[in-house]
Amino acid sequence: MITGKIFGLITLTTVALALVSCAEDEQNRVLSYEKGTYLGNADQSLTPEQLRQLVIRSQMQRVY
Repeated sequence: MITGKIFGLITLTTVALALVSCAEDEQNRVLSYEKGTYLGNADQSLTPEQLRQLVIRSQMQRVY
């Protein structure tokens, strides 16, 4: 009788932990994939200032 109650308590605890343990960033993510196709959210566009800074950085990294 006691082992049945302990088993039930362990089962209930396991189910509760399984339901609560899903991280928020893991929810609503893409689960079906298409080969060669990005299905996630679109990236944000860079501002003209950000583009200018990237060009400057790439020019400084260029090997002569």
